[in-house]
Order: sequence, then C-alpha cells, then structure tokens
Amino acid sequence: MDKHPMKSIRVLLADDHPLVLAAVGSLLNQSRDYEVAGALTTPSALIDNLLADPSIDVVITDYFMAGDEKFGDGIRLIAYLIRNFPHVHIIVLTMMSNTMIINKLYEIGVRSVLLKRHDMREVLIALNSVTRGRIYHPPVIENGEQPTTVVRSADSISKLTPKEYEVLRHFVRGESMTQIAENLKRSVKTVSAQKISAIRKLNLESDQALVAFCIESGEFQ
Repeated sequence: MDKHPMKSIRVLLADDHPLVLAAVGSLLNQSRDYEVAGALTTPSALIDNLLADPSIDVVITDYFMAGDEKFGDGIRLIAYLIRNFPHVHIIVLTMMSNTMIINKLYEIGVRSVLLKRHDMREVLIALNSVTRGRIYHPPVIENGEQPTTVVRSADSISKLTPKEYEVLRHFVRGESMTQIAENLKRSVKTVSAQKISAIRKLNLESDQALVAFCIESGEFQ
C-alpha cells in the first residue's frame, strides 16, 4: 500500500507575530521535506516544547519576543537555546539588521540569520543548507546591502556594540534602568553608561530623542 512518506526534518517555529508564523508554516508545509512541529509565540513555550520533544531538528525563531521574564529574548534567549539544545540547528528570522549583532549570533552558534523583509523563500534555502551541516549567510546580508529608506539609521545603529544595542532594545520598551539591569544581568551603573554611550554614538541629545530614533528606525520593534 502506498503511504505518504513521513517528513524527515522537524521544525519548531517561534514568533510573537501570528502572520509570520502562518507565512513560514505555510511555506514549509508546501515541502515534503519538512514538518512543522509547532508554532509558538513566547520563549517559554519554545523552551517547553524543546524539553518535551527531543526529536526537533531545527528552530526558526524571532529575535524580538518581549514579555518573557523567565527566558527573555535576543542574545540571552539564543545563547540559552544553543547552550541547552546543542543538537538543534538555530535559524534567526528577524527585522533586526545590526551587523554587530548578526555577527555575534553567528559567533555563538546560530546557523543562519534571515531578514523578514527579504523573500521568505530564502527560509527553504537556509534550511537546506543548515540541515546539511553548513552555515548559511544570505547574500544580501553578506554584501551589506540595505534598502535606501533605512540606510542612514542602519549606518548609525551599526556603531553600537551588542551590549549597547540590547540596552536600547529594552529601553525603547519603556523599561527603567533598574528593570533593564535586572533583565540583562548587569549593574544599573553599567546599563546607564551603555545607554549614554549609545546616545553619543547616535548623535542624539536626550532620552526623548533616543526613543524617537528607535521607533523611527523600526529596528527595535
């Protein structure tokens, strides 16, 4: 009897935007090579699913998923995934285009970083590569190309260190210096200094100007 073959690569999706989950899930379901094992909206749900299902091969996760006090998001979450689930390939699908952060993600063990504004079909190219043990660098990121509408802000943001970037990401959410320090496991003095350094690098004059810049850039949302 002819049976439909089981999909061999099990993929777990995590993003707090349902439309992104639907788009990536639909793309993968069109392929006979991949099985969507779950579509989750929080870091805690992602971790719980990985703990419950050791057969997951790949995680495709957003970089920004606010509101999870236990695991956080950003570098903190990605580093936790790589440290605790070394058998799982991690692909980051994000709006974030900071070169230093992207390089840091590859450095700690992410297999591919894809930008949401690009053709979603690149997810399949990345999956094909990473499931064969390779690291995939999308040509657009590798060549440093940027849409003209974001060149100026992207150039400014590229001056930030990964630690400064993380402080701004939490700051623009409305968190106090004390909350940011707690979330990032740093001292209040350290995160305050990193925020001041970021303001100086971005040529801004106040916290209000910083918030306006972050919102306008779209980088931190």
